Amino acid sequence: WHQALPPVAAPLSRQMNGTNCPPAAGKLLVDGQDARTKQEILQMIVQYLHDEGYTAAVATVQDEANVRSLDAQRARTAVRRLRRAVLDGDWPEMEKLVPRAIAGTCEQKAFLYAAYRLQFLELLDGGEQHKAFTQLTKRLKPLESCAPSPAEFRDLCYLLTCRSVHEVVRDWEGAAAARESLLQQHEVLLELQQPEAAEESEALLEVVLPRARLLQLLQQAAEWQVESARRRVIRSSASAPSASA
Repeated sequence: WHQALPPVAAPLSRQMNGTNCPPAAGKLLVDGQDARTKQEILQMIVQYLHDEGYTAAVATVQDEANVRSLDAQRARTAVRRLRRAVLDGDWPEMEKLVPRAIAGTCEQKAFLYAAYRLQFLELLDGGEQHKAFTQLTKRLKPLESCAPSPAEFRDLCYLLTCRSVHEVVRDWEGAAAARESLLQQHEVLLELQQPEAAEESEALLEVVLPRARLLQLLQQAAEWQVESARRRVIRSSASAPSASA
């Protein structure tokens, strides 16, 4: 029943299995924001629902989990393809991939403006003034509000009258370096900081949960709370002044 769920590692089981020790002050044993922890919690819920006979609920949760997993895989693939399109200077492909790789209209426009600006500079650097003018009026002008500052767009217009890109863009090092720089500037937006980690997570094996794992953890938590309360009562009794005193 559980094999339809997306792959998942086992941080929660490793952290909580067989321990009744309280966490250190200010330290969480379980990271609720960790993707793998979320997946294992989901598996425990599905396991419990299955054991209790809620087959329709199990199917619903599995279907939604699989859809979200597939969407995440597609997004990662789109990001990788977008990165390759930028590095190759395949601007039509870049335009098609932006809506799939970047969430949020404002973020999409900001990236498109930066990419169109780069394409504009490449055209000028290659001596293609006419195409650069078309790029400025048809691509960049509609996104002028996304420019880092009003002065930048004016500088791009001024570049059309210059003999070299370097007259305005002092750090221009050519198309290849500029494309790398564009991706670095939008690293967080594209979630490219650790692409290897995203690929590695797809290869993680699914956890084989012990029977009734959710109930086991609830039992451990209840036992720890009872024991903690008992210890507090003992400490309170030991510290209280005696009646004879």
